[in-house]
Amino acid sequence: MNLTKLYLEKKFEEYYSKNDLTLPTRYKNREFAFVPLELLPDFVMHRHISFKSQEDFKAYVLSKIPAHIYFSSAYYEKPDEAKMEAKGWLGADLIFDIDADHLPVKTSSLDKALELSKREAKKLVAVLRSDFGIGDMDIYFSGGRGYHVHVHDDEFLSLGSGERREIIDYLTLNSPKIVDDRRLLESNAARRVVNYMKRKLKIKPKEFKKEKLTKKAVESIERFREEAERVLKIYIDAPVTADVKRLIRLPGSLHGKTGLKVTKVWDIDEFNPLKDAVAFGDEEVVLRVNKRINLKIGDMNARIYPGRIRLPEYAAIFLICRGLAVYEGTA
Repeated sequence: MNLTKLYLEKKFEEYYSKNDLTLPTRYKNREFAFVPLELLPDFVMHRHISFKSQEDFKAYVLSKIPAHIYFSSAYYEKPDEAKMEAKGWLGADLIFDIDADHLPVKTSSLDKALELSKREAKKLVAVLRSDFGIGDMDIYFSGGRGYHVHVHDDEFLSLGSGERREIIDYLTLNSPKIVDDRRLLESNAARRVVNYMKRKLKIKPKEFKKEKLTKKAVESIERFREEAERVLKIYIDAPVTADVKRLIRLPGSLHGKTGLKVTKVWDIDEFNPLKDAVAFGDEEVVLRVNKRINLKIGDMNARIYPGRIRLPEYAAIFLICRGLAVYEGTA
């Protein structure tokens, strides 16, 4: 194992030694999965693992030192069974994943990508509250380029993939046709667009008769549909929500590609992932940086040039995990 990986493994071990991660509800019925740090850059996932206690979980983590930790959205009778059909599915949390990689606006700036992801997460939470009446949910920064929303309302636990896809269609407006022969189509997405336009255009309800739309209403729909879709569409990673056996990052764990922690967000407006999700200290570390970087992390906002440099530990780990630097020693 090279010096850089040894350093990273040591720092990850220190983090997991000092921090007791809170396991999710009913964790004994969930599957856990780990990507060992020592096997990087190969992404090898060890899964079909279950735990009977917090102590067993921590002992396992410290014996393996993972780069990534996941748990299942699903609950099982036998979560450690290797074959999925033998696990005995009992239900699954409703989970949403918003990642900058799935947004229509692309950027190479991590700071900008995180701002775009935050904006989308706020839209999602607002719709879940107003249109679905969901109150029991948590928002987490993923540790990477986006956010996860975990819905805890029990009424969603038994939903199958098909029913979850209906929720996806509603959020992503996966039903672009709104009107057919001057009649409103019955899809949830179509109703969502029309309700938005009713509010915006202040068209009288009688013009949106279910039997036959007025010509004025049809023209308004065609004229404002693109705007409505732009405003209303929420860019979620659809397979994550549809999958009733999905693995998702464990809150409090470290993201192996950034060194940031998966962090619960209490106030999304005030939350700054590049500060609030920092997991390491500011002891100086000597690195060799391999390219010019605009570095914004923690208390740093600087341009870094290729070569040997001293940086705070949290910034050093961030660059190492992103493959932008190698470790050369302590200052």
